[in-house]
Amino acid sequence: MDGATLSPYPHYSWFAHWLSVHPPKLFELYEDRHVTHRLLLTTAGDAEVVWTTNGRDVPFRSIAGDMGFYPCDYADHGLAITTIAGYEAYAMFLPDKHLCEISLSDGMHPGNAFHAIPVFRDALLHASLVRLAGGSGCRQVSEDIGDEIAARQIVMRLCVIAGGRAPDWQKDTSVFAPFVMRQIVERVDAHLAARSSLEQVSKGFGLSPSHFARKFQKSTGLSLNRFMNRRRIGLSLALLRNERATLAQLSIDLGFCSQSHFTRLFSSLTGLTPYQFRRAHRRMQH
Repeated sequence: MDGATLSPYPHYSWFAHWLSVHPPKLFELYEDRHVTHRLLLTTAGDAEVVWTTNGRDVPFRSIAGDMGFYPCDYADHGLAITTIAGYEAYAMFLPDKHLCEISLSDGMHPGNAFHAIPVFRDALLHASLVRLAGGSGCRQVSEDIGDEIAARQIVMRLCVIAGGRAPDWQKDTSVFAPFVMRQIVERVDAHLAARSSLEQVSKGFGLSPSHFARKFQKSTGLSLNRFMNRRRIGLSLALLRNERATLAQLSIDLGFCSQSHFTRLFSSLTGLTPYQFRRAHRRMQH
C-alpha cells in the first residue's frame, strides 16, 4: 500500500450506498458500458442474484459476508437480486477504467482485464469496505488517510485477484505526503503514554512495519522510536513547568519505562536534567 504520494485518482470520486431488498421486491440494475464497476458486500440476509453479462445469465446465491465484483466488461450487463427473507449489502461504485488507472499509478500491472467474480470472500477487501462504510462512504472530499488507504487497498487487492503483479515495496524511496505526516504525528502524540509499537502505528496506515519504517525514516531522518522519544521530551518541557507534577509521575504519564530512562534521554537532548530544567525555569519566573 501507499507506494509513493497519494493516488492521482482520488477515492472521493467514488460513490457508495447501502442497498436493502425486501420480499417480494425485485432489485434490477441494467446499464450500458459507460457506467461504474460495482463491489458489493452482503451484510445481512441472503439472496438469489443473477449477473447478466455478454448475453448470458449467471445465477448464484449470496449470504452475509460474501462479496461480489461486477465490472463493466461487456456492452450489456446487469444485476438482479431477489430475496425470500430480506437482503442488505454495502455497494461501492467505481468509475469506468478507474481500477486500471489507479493500479498502474501505484506500480501494479494487471495481468488480465478485470473480470466478474460473482461470489467470493476476502478478509482485506472486507475490512476495507467496512472502513469506508463506517466513514464518509466516499461521498465527500476528505483528507482522512484511513479512507484513502482503504480505497487503495480495494484497488490493489482486486488487481491481484485479477492476476496483477504487486509492486516491490523494497524499492520504495518515497516520503509521506505532508497531510499523511500530519496524521502520523497526531496519532503519535495521542498515544505517547501508551508506547505504541511500530506494528500498531503502521497497521493504522495500511502498511507493513518494514515498509512504514523505511518511509518514515526517509520522511523524518529518524526511526519511529527516536521520533516518539523526541515528542515525549518536547511535551515534558511544558509539563515540567508545572510545579505540582513529580518527575516520577511525569515519567509514567509520558510513557517512559522508568524515571532514570526519562532523565537520561532528557539530558542527552537538552544538556540538563529534568530537575535542573525545572530549577532554571523557577529562577526565571522570579
